[in-house]
Amino acid sequence: MIPAESHAFAPQVRVSARNDYQMAHDLGDEKWPVWLRLVTIIGLSSGLWGAIIWAAMTAFR
Repeated sequence: MIPAESHAFAPQVRVSARNDYQMAHDLGDEKWPVWLRLVTIIGLSSGLWGAIIWAAMTAFR
């Protein structure tokens, strides 16, 4: 087995993580309002379940 240092790639990983964090930080610190997050989650969930039920009803018709 070839010996390898455990931290051989650490500096590159740290730099990339810092860059990702900085890019996300530049996009803004504001979160969506709670009501908008809830509406989005509930809407996507109900749409998904509606599609699943519709597909099941269509398949077993």
